[in-house]
Amino acid sequence: MKFGCCGSIEEIEIVSSSGADFIEFTVTSIMQADIKDVKERLNRANLSAYSFNVFLPGDLPITGYNVDKKRIDSYVKEALERVKLLGGEVIVFGSGRSRSFPEGFPRETASSQIIEFLNIVDRYAKTYDIKIAIEPLNRKESNIINSTVEALEFANKVNSPNIGVLIDNYHADLENEPLSNIYKIKDKLYHVHVSDRERVAPGKNNYDFKSLFNILKEVGYRGSISIECRWEDKKTELPRSLEYLRKEWG
Repeated sequence: MKFGCCGSIEEIEIVSSSGADFIEFTVTSIMQADIKDVKERLNRANLSAYSFNVFLPGDLPITGYNVDKKRIDSYVKEALERVKLLGGEVIVFGSGRSRSFPEGFPRETASSQIIEFLNIVDRYAKTYDIKIAIEPLNRKESNIINSTVEALEFANKVNSPNIGVLIDNYHADLENEPLSNIYKIKDKLYHVHVSDRERVAPGKNNYDFKSLFNILKEVGYRGSISIECRWEDKKTELPRSLEYLRKEWG
C-alpha cells in the first residue's frame, strides 16, 4: 500500500524526507503556481503528486442561485490540465463551501446541480485520464453528501468509470457511519483519507486503523491512502505516522 500526505508546495522536501510515497496538493494551490518549477522540485525530491484535494475555491459555487456555468467549465478544464501536467491521478471532490446549498434552496435542485457539475468534470476527466473521488463531509462542513453511500448515489447517477468515492475516517466517525459501508462502495472506492481521532496525527489517539485496513484489504482496495490531519510538528510527526500506518497495514 502506498501512503502519502496532504501538503503544500512549500512542504515538498519535508514530505519527501519523511518517507512518504506521494504528496497530495490542493488543486487551488497549483492554479497560479509555476508548473515547471513544481515538477522540477518534485523530481529532485523523488516524490510524486499522485492526488489532489480542495478542488474548488470557496467563491465558486456549484449549487444555489449564483452558479456560473461558464466559469465552472473554464476552471475545471484548466484545473485538470494542471493536475495532469504534475502527474496527478486522483482529484478529491470535497469543496464543502462550494457544494453546500443556501438555506431554503430546494435540495433536489442542488442535487441536480451537483450532477451537472460532475458531468462537466467527467468530460475533462476522460480527456486527461484522471479519477474523481467524491468526498463525504460531516454536516458542519457541508449540507449535502455526508456519507459514502450518498456519495455513491451521485457517482452512480453520472455512471462513469472516472467518477468514484472517497472515504475519510474522520468524517465517517463524526457522522457515525459504519466502516461496513465500505463493502457497499468497494467497486467505486478511488481514494482514502486518514487521521487519528480529533484529526490529530495517526498513532496519537488510538483510532482503530486495523479494522479500517482489514476491510480495505477484504474488498481488494488497490488505491492509495493519504494522511489528512492537524500537525503540531509535521517534520517530526509525519515519519512516525507513516511508520505507524505501515505497521498497522501489515
